[in-house]
Amino acid sequence: MSVNTPHKVTLTEGQIGIILCSLEDSINKSKHIRSEGNQILQPFDEYCESVDTIFEVLEGAVDRYYEKIEKAQKKQPQPLWED
Repeated sequence: MSVNTPHKVTLTEGQIGIILCSLEDSINKSKHIRSEGNQILQPFDEYCESVDTIFEVLEGAVDRYYEKIEKAQKKQPQPLWED
């Protein structure tokens, strides 16, 4: 099995938020910067690209969920009267 084998998992929106915040924090606090020239090391560049991809997938899942909810709400009939 490859490390790039996709898996389907169920996460709450809160869990997704924690994962995204943790990943963002790991990048912000990283010490993988060369002191001379302040250049980012190559492995860290790859890590950042991986984190960006994870962000796209997880944020996209949340966005699609809310788009689906909005679409379903628009299909609901409008009541002829209100209580």
